[in-house]
Amino acid sequence: MAAANAPILMREALTLPSIGINPQFITFTHVTMESDKYICVRETAPQNSVVIIDMNMPNQPLRRPITADSALMNPNTRILALKAQLPGTTQDHLQIFNIEAKAKIKSHQMPELPVKMFDRTANLANNQIINYRCDPSEKWLVLIGIAPGSPERPQLVKGNMQLYSVDQQRSQALEAHAASFAQFKVPGNENPSTLICFATKTLNAGQVTSKLHVIELGAQPGKPSFSKKQADLFFPPDFADDFPVSMQISHKYGLIYVITKLGLLFVYDLETASAVYRNRISPDPIFLTSEASSVGGFYAINRRGQVLHATVNEATIIPFISGQLNNLELAVNLAKRGNLPGAENLVVQRFQELFAQTKYKEAAELAAESPQGILRTPDTVAKFQSVPVQAGQTPPLLQYFGTLLTRGKLNAFESLELSRLVVNQNKKNLLENWLAEDKLECSEELGDLVKVGYTPDYLFLLQTILRSDPQGAVNFALMMSQMEGGCPVDYNTITDLFLQRNLIREATAFLLDVLKPNLPEHGYLQTKTKNFLMEAKLPDARPLINVCDRFGFVPDLTHYLYRNNMLRYIEGYVQKVNPANAPLVVGQLLDDECPEDFIKGLILSVRSLLPVEPLVAECEKRNRLRLLTQFLEHLVSEGSTDIVLQNSAFSGNFNLQNLLILTAIKADPSRVMDYINRLDNFDGPAVGEVAVEAQLYEEAFAIFKKFNLNVQAVNVLLDNIHSIDRAVEFAFRVEEDAVWSQVAKAQLKEGLVSDAIESFIRAEDATHFLEVIKAAEDADVYHDLVKYLLMVRQKVKEPKVDSELIYAYAKIDRLSDIEEFILVPNVANLQNVGDRLYDEALYEAAKIIYAFISNWAKLAVTLVKLKQFQGAVDAARKANSAKTWKEVCFACVDAEEFRLAQICGLNVIIQVDDLEEVSEYYQNRGCFNELISLMESGLGLERAHMGIFTELGVLYARYRPEKLMEHIKLFSTRLNIPKLIRACDEQQHWKELTYLYIQYDEFDNAATTVMNHSPEAWDHMQFKDIIVKVANVELYYKAVHFYLQEHPDLINDVLNVLALRVDHTRVVDIMRKAGQLPLVKPYMVAVQSNNVAAVNEALNEIYLEEEDYDRLRESIDLHDNFDQIGLAQKVEKHELLEMRRIAAYIYKKAGRWKQSIALSKKDNLYKDAMETASQSGDRELAEELLVYFIEQGKKECFASCLFVCYDLIRADVALELAWLNNMIDFAFPYLLQFIREYTGKVDELIKHKLEAQREVKEKEAEEKEKVAQQNMYAQLLPLALPAPPMPGMGGGAMGGGFAPPPPMGGMGMPPMPPFGMPPMGSY
Repeated sequence: MAAANAPILMREALTLPSIGINPQFITFTHVTMESDKYICVRETAPQNSVVIIDMNMPNQPLRRPITADSALMNPNTRILALKAQLPGTTQDHLQIFNIEAKAKIKSHQMPELPVKMFDRTANLANNQIINYRCDPSEKWLVLIGIAPGSPERPQLVKGNMQLYSVDQQRSQALEAHAASFAQFKVPGNENPSTLICFATKTLNAGQVTSKLHVIELGAQPGKPSFSKKQADLFFPPDFADDFPVSMQISHKYGLIYVITKLGLLFVYDLETASAVYRNRISPDPIFLTSEASSVGGFYAINRRGQVLHATVNEATIIPFISGQLNNLELAVNLAKRGNLPGAENLVVQRFQELFAQTKYKEAAELAAESPQGILRTPDTVAKFQSVPVQAGQTPPLLQYFGTLLTRGKLNAFESLELSRLVVNQNKKNLLENWLAEDKLECSEELGDLVKVGYTPDYLFLLQTILRSDPQGAVNFALMMSQMEGGCPVDYNTITDLFLQRNLIREATAFLLDVLKPNLPEHGYLQTKTKNFLMEAKLPDARPLINVCDRFGFVPDLTHYLYRNNMLRYIEGYVQKVNPANAPLVVGQLLDDECPEDFIKGLILSVRSLLPVEPLVAECEKRNRLRLLTQFLEHLVSEGSTDIVLQNSAFSGNFNLQNLLILTAIKADPSRVMDYINRLDNFDGPAVGEVAVEAQLYEEAFAIFKKFNLNVQAVNVLLDNIHSIDRAVEFAFRVEEDAVWSQVAKAQLKEGLVSDAIESFIRAEDATHFLEVIKAAEDADVYHDLVKYLLMVRQKVKEPKVDSELIYAYAKIDRLSDIEEFILVPNVANLQNVGDRLYDEALYEAAKIIYAFISNWAKLAVTLVKLKQFQGAVDAARKANSAKTWKEVCFACVDAEEFRLAQICGLNVIIQVDDLEEVSEYYQNRGCFNELISLMESGLGLERAHMGIFTELGVLYARYRPEKLMEHIKLFSTRLNIPKLIRACDEQQHWKELTYLYIQYDEFDNAATTVMNHSPEAWDHMQFKDIIVKVANVELYYKAVHFYLQEHPDLINDVLNVLALRVDHTRVVDIMRKAGQLPLVKPYMVAVQSNNVAAVNEALNEIYLEEEDYDRLRESIDLHDNFDQIGLAQKVEKHELLEMRRIAAYIYKKAGRWKQSIALSKKDNLYKDAMETASQSGDRELAEELLVYFIEQGKKECFASCLFVCYDLIRADVALELAWLNNMIDFAFPYLLQFIREYTGKVDELIKHKLEAQREVKEKEAEEKEKVAQQNMYAQLLPLALPAPPMPGMGGGAMGGGFAPPPPMGGMGMPPMPPFGMPPMGSY
């Protein structure tokens, strides 16, 4: 499919390397993309930095020098979050920056342990976490990890998912590689459902299964739910081991994008899980994706650094689904959901089908949701208008408009048609609502239709009516207040109109009616009215009274009436209007310092209509309760039984006697006791409690005692009067268990433990045994405690009680009682009791308990405390615990019971972790021999381990060094050599230390030890084996110094084994500085083949000193890396001829021919001089030597020189010198040879020239013959045949061809003989 016609369009937004991002940082750990707005890259080289790429201008990246472990950009704004670990800690430091403002917003140092959201499930152990998401409500969390595949197919990566519910605090483990949350509205449910989509690829019984799942989370009770869906993910054969790495949801189109590691893209429909599209979008692995919410697509980043942008091809996706996929329903739904083109015919066809089936509701919904509004036309409205309306049913046209209104705003034509319907039905208020909600599109036609008619001027009408009919004005104002939509004239304005005309009564009537709801917003108007009435100072206070009574201004009313001396209105208000508000009136009068006589008279005038309790409360607040005494006594004497109101300090009191006593308690305490004695019809418990609160303790005691409330009475004696003696006396008198119990608790609190126990026993009260036990133990009254606990055991079955009883028996040394008690049924926690007895050194009692419960470990340590060691060992054997064995062992060591200690110790040292502790314990107490004996016995144990062998070696090193070496050699493979090395080093056992280093392959340390402690550690053969294995080359030279100082006779032996490892120059330098070069002559001879300058020069010096010219000449011949001139200068004046000859030889080798010849001539070594001249190749030197021989009269030497220097000497020079010096006979052999040589050369040249001429002629003849043959062949062939191939072009169709010409003979001169004198014949 062409890319332009594909349902999903892919384009390269940018490449990260093109904007300077190093490819090494294009990885999952360095790149983040939280939204389609920004990419953030964290670089660590060449310097630490963070790069921010704005996707609106990707070619202008922002790079900042920042060091961080993580970096994230805010999904919407230019805010950067950074996390880095503080140096030297495990704490993370979080910082948030505003990039535009270049300012730090916040900084936070995280605690050592961050807040844990939830525990990972087991399936995510050892997984690499690749994704973590939450749904929009943050109620659901999902964590994704990947792990290596199963052994049968390791290349198929396994995916694991943990789904966590925040509300339920629960997790579910699933197999999945990628997941995402989505919101979806199920038809019939106004609240969106939360969905989770996840992709899996699993291997089961050798079969690979790939699935996409869509499931609702937290279904809403009673609401339609989303039915779960699943679909197959089809991986091509070439992608058999590929797996999903990311999932994105397009909320704009309701699509699921599944992206795999190798770049495959799967597209599915969210609602149905139907497959839409599959294609490969990247040739490189994709490691990061992000939703592109604005276009309903996504971004993906691959390893190459490509940032790929995927979008829906709006022009082709619907035709693709309906055509190639043949899924018409999906095409229509997607077109409606995304408002996409391409489904117009399908939608129109479906609309017509629904209309034909009279499914007008479904047709209306389809038209309302039609993509790009293709059905929202006048034709559709006309179609619904044409449907006849059935009686009792909603017209289809109204159904259509109703559906449109629920979906959003109507277009201009729809708004106009709907408004016509509403106006015809006279429901213009609906239009006002829709306009307010912006549901209608305004137009000029709509304005003409619904333009507003005449609106009355209600304020003018009210003013008009006021002039002639005040009461009618009140009625008109009340009518306006009840109008739909609210009163058209403000209440304040109406009130002002009445008050301006002094129509107080009418204003009051209006306000009392309209302010009847008493709403908070009416408060200002209520206060305004009250203040106006007070300022008016009306002679008739009834309007003010009505307003203040209605709206709760009673204190203000009372103050106004009292200050204006309108006392009769006060009396009338409390007696006739509202007696229930009399307490508020009295309270305000008291505040206004009204005379008490008036107030008392006012109270008595109301009598039984007065609510007593609020009245008492008002007086009590002002500390004027005495004012009510006469009133209350009067009520009591009349036998009134008025009920006291609730919600006060006296709530629960049932008659006026209560109130009288209570009032006396508050106002006149001296009369309380008299009231108590005289009155019987009051609530004793309640009044007694009030008396206690008023600190009238004797009166309270009298009340409780009068009503036989003995517990309350004794509590007063104990808690308030603080007399335990009176309480005990009272308890003896009443003999009630509850009373004794209270007395006991008080005695216990005061520390009278024995008395308290006796009282608890009398009360048979076992409820406070915990406090009694603690107090008895603190007071050390265990005899009394035993009696108490025996009583308590008869009441309750508590482990604490039985346990404390055993402990109490032990404290008073009643061991036999303990033995009897534990044999009978009990619920004591014997283990805890035994431990407690042991901790408090009650060992005999503890022994009884531990033996009874077979706790052999604790019994063993208890017997140790009792010095019963044999029994302790037997108990330890039964316990068979390393800790127990160790405790008993240490105790036996302290008691010098070494035989028993060894029995225990053998069971301890087989535990690696306990061995060292045992050893230190013995050693700290000086028991060295016993410890060694224990360890030696431990070698033969079946479970003997390395630690025993090693520890014994350490002990030998410290205390028995004579046995150390034998032990090391016998058990070298079973030793912890590093530990024993430390011991030998500490104890200075150098020989043994060397052996251990060798065994541990620590040859450097072994060599160092030998050299530093040679008197004990050195062995020549052993050292040679060590030194060749060291890693530190400096030890080679340290060994040279060592042998030079201590064993010079063996130094050559050591150097021979080091010959391949040492720097010979450095060795020679060492020996030269020590002045001992001759000592290592054998070594230098052995290594001279390496031709090292220092070695050559050293040997040459030795040969020179020894005058061994043969060895010196041999050295010079074979090894030329030395200072030749320097040596020559040394020996050219030597007294020995051979030495001087060597100097000439050196000069010759060095190319100093003149100096060599001069030395040879000086010592009459003419042969050497002639050979030197010949080898020099210098004609001048050779001819000068000839002249020298002539001058010296050395005719034979002259003749020899001619032969030796034959190639250098010119013939004319030789003949001239011979002729001039009468030596022609000595030159004649040279002349003959010269003539013969040159005659042969000329003959050879002539021969070659003739051969060359012959070859040229033969070649010309051969060429002519070839041309003749070709012409003849061409004449014999027919005209239609092709021409024969040209020479060198290969065979023709007949398979023939010409053979190549024969090879030419070689050209040039024959080989010349080598220079030098040819063999001479005899004369």
